[in-house]
Amino acid sequence: MASTHTATGADASSPALPPSSSLWRIRCGSLLIPLGHAAAQNIVTVLGLRFLTDNMGLAAGIAGIIFAVVKIYDGLLDPAVGAWSDNLRDGPVRRTWGRRLPFLFAGGLAMPLGVAMVFGAPDFGSVLMAQAFVTLALVIHATGYTLLTIPGFAMVVEASSDHHERTRLMAWRVLGNSLGMLVGSVLPTKLLAVWGTSRAAHLHMALVIAGIVLVVCLLAVWLLRDAPRTLPDPAAARQRYSLGRQAVLAWANRPFRTLAMAHVLLLLGTAIGSSAMAYFSRYVLFPGNGRAADGWLAGYFFIATIATVGSMPLWVRATAIIGKKAGYMGAMSVYALMQLAWLTASPTEGYAVLVARGVIVGLASGGMILCAYAMLSDAVRYDYIQSGERREGAFAGFTTLFDKLSSALALALMGWILAAMGYAPSVAGGGVAQSASAIWGIKLCLAVIPAGALLGAVLIVAGYDLDPAQLHEDAA
Repeated sequence: MASTHTATGADASSPALPPSSSLWRIRCGSLLIPLGHAAAQNIVTVLGLRFLTDNMGLAAGIAGIIFAVVKIYDGLLDPAVGAWSDNLRDGPVRRTWGRRLPFLFAGGLAMPLGVAMVFGAPDFGSVLMAQAFVTLALVIHATGYTLLTIPGFAMVVEASSDHHERTRLMAWRVLGNSLGMLVGSVLPTKLLAVWGTSRAAHLHMALVIAGIVLVVCLLAVWLLRDAPRTLPDPAAARQRYSLGRQAVLAWANRPFRTLAMAHVLLLLGTAIGSSAMAYFSRYVLFPGNGRAADGWLAGYFFIATIATVGSMPLWVRATAIIGKKAGYMGAMSVYALMQLAWLTASPTEGYAVLVARGVIVGLASGGMILCAYAMLSDAVRYDYIQSGERREGAFAGFTTLFDKLSSALALALMGWILAAMGYAPSVAGGGVAQSASAIWGIKLCLAVIPAGALLGAVLIVAGYDLDPAQLHEDAA
């Protein structure tokens, strides 16, 4: 096959390595895209549910249902966006920007708008109006997330045919994701610790994060303008989009199927655990002191994120020796045990224990994220080797579909558990005293459910059997 490409032309193959003149721009762009969407996603995942229950006065069960419905919508959108970006029709837009960049640009506008709307919901004086506005804001936010994540992941897969370079690009994405966690979880909680827990404080905090996300995403689009591009298979481009056909395609890829099932449990555990942490700090570690709780939350996320970032070179080297599968299973096992360890946490814990928890969780998170997406990219590459068709967007769409459905289940499950255990909503911003059963519900969501989900994922990944030797084009 001929080699790829210029900014205005490409063919169906990916180079082993992009030209050296654009390599660092691609890596930096690959970092900035997840930085932007992780920041915008984490602020809603960590603080969104608590804002709805403790500032807007929505019942926990209703708030969980709103999140779940939006996530399901977004999940069903994912494969469509993946197929659309795979088969974007030829024209001035595709010839100038390729198949992926137009989606990244649109997502970079929508997601920060959604963040500002979620935490800037007006006081309508009507529960139904508040619920409708929040739902609309979350739809805009979720749509932007889809437009950023699917084409962004597909660009990494098609950037190089060398699986080591794809692992390096995934490491850059993990680094970006980790920095996005700093922006989307550490910075917001730190700002709330300073500005307070009122609705106005939440709006000002959200505007800061939204501005950062907007700038980061636009810069990423500019950096990736010369990234390697591939052309769609002409026959596939003429076919109409079919969710059923895409589902059959994804399910037929056994390595992808195995990883996807594990990914569902991974995301279920981490999503419900992250959301529960905001409640845990407020009602277990610092009851009655909302600013101290958010300050502690900022410190914990900062330590964990720094550990995640620092672990990337170690995980890249370790997986080159022990393999991605072993690294993935080990990281998930450690993470599950650390979630269970929250059952022993108390308000009297010292700073050294906080640092230890954050460091170990961060190290495990780095391994989970890197190995999960590096292995998924290998599974997508395997599809190309077997079929000869470029369908990265379709697989990216199903990857994020599983992400969204997992998050939908996690947030709905958490809302239902809190409601069933008697959690009392509030409009005061700092929360109200909770019953012992509600506190136990928070602990279930933080420790027991995430640990069970992660250990289930370990068992599934044990059946993954894709050999890197099968990823070369002469292996088909």
